[in-house]
Amino acid sequence: MFDVSFAELIVIGIVALVVIGPERLPAVARTVGYFLGRARRYVDQVKRDLHEEMELDSLKKLKDSMHETIDSFENSVHSQISEIQETVGAQSVAKPEKQPQGEKSADSARLAGSKETTASPVPQEPRQPEN
Repeated sequence: MFDVSFAELIVIGIVALVVIGPERLPAVARTVGYFLGRARRYVDQVKRDLHEEMELDSLKKLKDSMHETIDSFENSVHSQISEIQETVGAQSVAKPEKQPQGEKSADSARLAGSKETTASPVPQEPRQPEN
């Protein structure tokens, strides 16, 4: 943080010893150490908070890019589906099946039969556990 050499620390210590005196120097040193420790913890906390904010911002950008990719993929899938539906619709319009009005096709008879079975279920007897 600060560039203080060992020689400068010795000069500061000698000046403090002369100015403060040998009786009060230990208490002042403890107080200075306490406040320096608090300042260091505060700086470390600010660094951690900044780092977390940078990571959070990075994650938000990643999330946004993923949403954009998902949206573009979804749009391409929808466009492919609509193209396929248009192709199938054009083919079915080009080849219409003509049936006499009185007759049902096999598909319509099958659908009608499946509707009847789903409309009236057959009751089943409850199973007895085997011993």
